[in-house]
Amino acid sequence: MFEHSVKVPRHYKVAANIFKKVSTEGGSVKSLLYDNKLKHFRTNVLYALITETIKHAADIDKIFENCSILEKETRLDPWLAKVLTAELLFGKKSLPGKSKPEQTILSYKDQFQTYTSDHQDDMKTEATRRPRYVRINTNLLTTSDAIRAFQDEGYRFIRCTSGSYDDYLQQIQGLTEYDFTQDYHVKTMFVFPPGTKLHEHELYLENKIILQDKATALAVHLLAPQTGSVVFDMCAAPGMKTTQLAAYMRNEGKIYASERNEKRYQTLCDFVERTGSKCVETMHKDSLEIKRGDLDDVEYILLDPSCSGSGMELCVHNYIEATRLAKLTSLQEKFLKHAMNAFPKAKRIVYSTCSLFPEENERVITNVVKTSRAKWRVQDVNELLKGKWNNFGSAMYGSMGTRCLYAKPETDLTTGFFLAVLDRDEKDLEKSMRHANNVNHVDDVQDGTIEENNTKKNKKKRKYEEITETADDLEKIDEECKENNNNAGKEDRDSNYSYLENSQEKENIKKKKKKNKHKHQEISDNNSDKVVKNKKNKIEKLNDDKVVEDGGGNENRDYNVSNVENSLESEIIKKKKKKRKQQESVDYFEENDVRNKKKKNEGINETIGNLNIINGEKERKRKKDFDNV
Repeated sequence: MFEHSVKVPRHYKVAANIFKKVSTEGGSVKSLLYDNKLKHFRTNVLYALITETIKHAADIDKIFENCSILEKETRLDPWLAKVLTAELLFGKKSLPGKSKPEQTILSYKDQFQTYTSDHQDDMKTEATRRPRYVRINTNLLTTSDAIRAFQDEGYRFIRCTSGSYDDYLQQIQGLTEYDFTQDYHVKTMFVFPPGTKLHEHELYLENKIILQDKATALAVHLLAPQTGSVVFDMCAAPGMKTTQLAAYMRNEGKIYASERNEKRYQTLCDFVERTGSKCVETMHKDSLEIKRGDLDDVEYILLDPSCSGSGMELCVHNYIEATRLAKLTSLQEKFLKHAMNAFPKAKRIVYSTCSLFPEENERVITNVVKTSRAKWRVQDVNELLKGKWNNFGSAMYGSMGTRCLYAKPETDLTTGFFLAVLDRDEKDLEKSMRHANNVNHVDDVQDGTIEENNTKKNKKKRKYEEITETADDLEKIDEECKENNNNAGKEDRDSNYSYLENSQEKENIKKKKKKNKHKHQEISDNNSDKVVKNKKNKIEKLNDDKVVEDGGGNENRDYNVSNVENSLESEIIKKKKKKRKQQESVDYFEENDVRNKKKKNEGINETIGNLNIINGEKERKRKKDFDNV
């Protein structure tokens, strides 16, 4: 009987959950182990258990198929069952707990062992053991100082071969315990024998050495940004390649490192600070949200987007759901299109994945490069590495595919990795940069015109406020005058007569002004006549002189004089008509003003007469009442 109350040990459940995520969603075991929820677990134990399960996943599938355990035990979680089987057959060789899943696996132990002994030749051998790669953080330590530090601890430095790439692969396979050498391509990377433990090393704890695989370091090596240039790492966390870029550029220039996820962003910031990468500016932002104009100074782009992670561990990614793969490739294409089109000064892009599926690699490159409006060319990585590499992309995708690079665990002794280098066409780059400069110039001009418009608007606003203030003051004065006039009418009737006298005086003044205008006009007309006469005299004199010179021509002279006189007279008539019209319009408006004032005065006289009648009646009534008394 199974004891249903006994729970499965928690570390088996956690290992099964991570194994499921790595198998179905992709990603790295180490990155999933960074989760804060697992800080109370012994991560090294979990890592060993998960990698052992991954290593033998294909063999466990064959064993399960042979004994039909998943069909018979329908309630058994297949991911947990694989972790428990790996522990029973390839790990500790025992299961400590008494939970139902553990007891179920133990009940099939004999069948498992019978199958493994019968198919020992068919069972997969142990995966190729990869060496330990260590990158020297040259921001904090030089390579020569690092060599001396390891030599002081008893390690023996072996110079890297000067022969072929195959010679180098044989050299690192022959490294024995306490041997180490320099990498064939990346000179800031050292190679130690497989299983070398450096997690507790003093240099590692001080962030002077970084445990980084050689395949991922190739991305920075092939991007090769110049010292002082501007680089954008679009998917930067946890920061391995970002900090390698900073060391490669000697902390000179600018590196923008973007990460969308909050936890991974914090990991990135912490790693950048600990490694002394001072030229890095981290951004908690999705790279796809960075638009043209935000980072126009970017010259080099490193793009390592989310992928299936099929190259990270062997045998676990024999399959992946089609929908999952389609979503990943769609996202990868979006990132690459954005990198090609959103940065006008970008001249080189390195696209890399830790996947071995061509759908995420060659297909993405060919689809995007062919449809991109910007002109980019896939560089031949074999030429960039001077013929010192063995694995390249598939010819199924044409010449673009064969120009890409694959790092394969069995032959290159690294993790599975894909890499493509894209360079921008020089003419297209110049055109894009000119366009960006023109846009910036237009923006500056627009900013200047906006400021000018704002100043003009402010001036107009101030004038309008001043006018409204004066208008308000005038209205107040006018109201006060009206009130004073009304009060004066009520208090003293004679003040109204004085008001009428003042208005009559004003009219007399206007009439005088009008007369003066007419006089001024007559004077100006006389002056114009004088000017015309003077012009006539001058013309006649000139013509006379011309006649004396020519020796005749009186008739022509008279004809010219008459023409001049007619043209001058027509001009004078036009000017007089124009002045008359203006004067008529002025007279018309003045007559209207006079009529309106007469009407007002008549109304005032009527009101005064009415007041006189009322006052007279009141006076008669008062006298009558007095007589009656």
